[in-house]
Amino acid sequence: MAYNAHNRPVQVFTEMKTSPSFTTQFVPKTNLSNENYMPKESSGNFSRHINVTGIGELILPPDRFTITIKCKATKDNLDEAKTSVTKRQDYIIQTLKNTYFKEEDFKVYESTKYQDAAVICSSEIEAHFIDIAKCLSLSNLLVEKLKSSVSVSQPLCHHSPGSLDTLRKQVGMLAIHNARQKAIEMAKVVHMSVGAPMQVEEQDFTEMTGSPTCDQEEALLSPSVRQKVDDATVRMSSKVSVCFQLKPKQKHKA
Repeated sequence: MAYNAHNRPVQVFTEMKTSPSFTTQFVPKTNLSNENYMPKESSGNFSRHINVTGIGELILPPDRFTITIKCKATKDNLDEAKTSVTKRQDYIIQTLKNTYFKEEDFKVYESTKYQDAAVICSSEIEAHFIDIAKCLSLSNLLVEKLKSSVSVSQPLCHHSPGSLDTLRKQVGMLAIHNARQKAIEMAKVVHMSVGAPMQVEEQDFTEMTGSPTCDQEEALLSPSVRQKVDDATVRMSSKVSVCFQLKPKQKHKA
C-alpha cells in the first residue's frame, strides 16, 4: 500500500524553558467570602480557625394598645345634645384619671352636625395603654356603667416607637452569641479554645408580622382580642456565619 504524504498528521514540537532564577509560586487570593481561606501566621504555618453558623430568634408582642370610646346624642335642641354628651364624656375622662391616666395618654375629639331638624353631638375619646389587661378592664367597666349609650372599640395593637429597631439589633447579637457558644463546644472536642472572631457575615434575616399558622376560615371572622395581639406580634430571625481563631488550651499551673 502506497504511503500518502499528504495525509500525514502535522506534528508540532515545543519546548518551554524556565530560567534557573525563576521559581513558580502560587499565591492564594484574599477572599473573605471563601470559607476555605486560612490566613498565614508570621511563622509561615496556617493559623487554626473554625467556621460556624449561629441563629438568633426573637418574638415581640405589641406593647401599646389603643381604644376609641364613642358617645352620641341626637336632640331637637343643641344645648340638650351637648349636655347629654358632656355628662358621659366627663364620666369617661374621670374614670381614666382614676386609673392613673395622664393628660397625654388620651385625646378628645368633639363634633356637631345637623340632620333634618335634629342636631347630633358626638364625642370620641382615644385612650392609649401599655397593659392589655388594664385596657380590657377599663373597656368592660365603661360598657357596664354606661351600657348602650357608649361604644368601645376593640384594642388596636401596635409597638412603641423604636422597639422594632432595638429588636433587630438584639436578634443579630443573639445569633453571634449562639455561634460563639457552638464554636466553644466544638473546640472542646479537639482540646482547643476559641479566640477572637476573624470574620462575621449575616447570611439571612427574616421579619414577619402575625401568626405563621393562621387559619384562613378564622381570619374571615371578627378577630378576638387574642387574635389581634397575635396578628400584631413580630417575629425576627437572623443567621450569621462567624470565623473564630482557635488557640491551644492554656495549662493551669498548680
